[in-house]
Amino acid sequence: MSMARKGFTLVEMLVVISLIAILAMGISMLNMNDASQGIYSANRSMMIAFHEARTTALQKQTETRVIIYKGNKDPERRLRQVGVIYKVKDTEDKELGWVALNNGFVMPKNVFFVPPESEFASYVKTSGNISSSALFKSSFNNTYSGSFHIVGIQNFPSTEPLTLTEGTGDWYSYHFSSEGLSMNPGGTVMLALGNRDADDYYVVDNPYSQMGFAIRRIGNTIPFNDYYEMEDAFGGR
Repeated sequence: MSMARKGFTLVEMLVVISLIAILAMGISMLNMNDASQGIYSANRSMMIAFHEARTTALQKQTETRVIIYKGNKDPERRLRQVGVIYKVKDTEDKELGWVALNNGFVMPKNVFFVPPESEFASYVKTSGNISSSALFKSSFNNTYSGSFHIVGIQNFPSTEPLTLTEGTGDWYSYHFSSEGLSMNPGGTVMLALGNRDADDYYVVDNPYSQMGFAIRRIGNTIPFNDYYEMEDAFGGR
């Protein structure tokens, strides 16, 4: 007679701990205005997407990516649409392509993913006397891993395996290995509030209205609690 399994595996414990931390963020959303609730909600949804990508990589033993739309075809969802995709193989371990884990989500109005420094001016403006250096940019920290932070996929979401191009395309990408390890260790995901102008730039008038998190090598995420913690993480301003 076999013995019943007792306890949890390490992976299961890490999943539970990550979910508790993400869900706990929702408590602080009470009694906030709509804009604040929007960026808190977006940050929590983004962290959940990273959790889903890491968990899927571990469970399916396959590569996964969190992708953020940056293309010109639909300015309404530019820097706001987020999805998770993973690589699928056939029974003989032949790669078939990438499929969507789910439908993803679009961040609330006026909340957007802050592009990396090299592309910031192509999407974002600041108003008044605010310098662009007052805003913390997302980063990919992929030099060591060699992972591409820009990719292309024909359609999202798709349940049919699609080819993924690396180095070109309409999506930013954060990459996880088949072991659930981040290929962007030390990278950051930053969100901000901004109004879109007539030229479809996001215009930011309050640099303190930012949220985000850092990505650890083991794949989990560490949220920034306030602007001053971001300053410390980014080496001050």
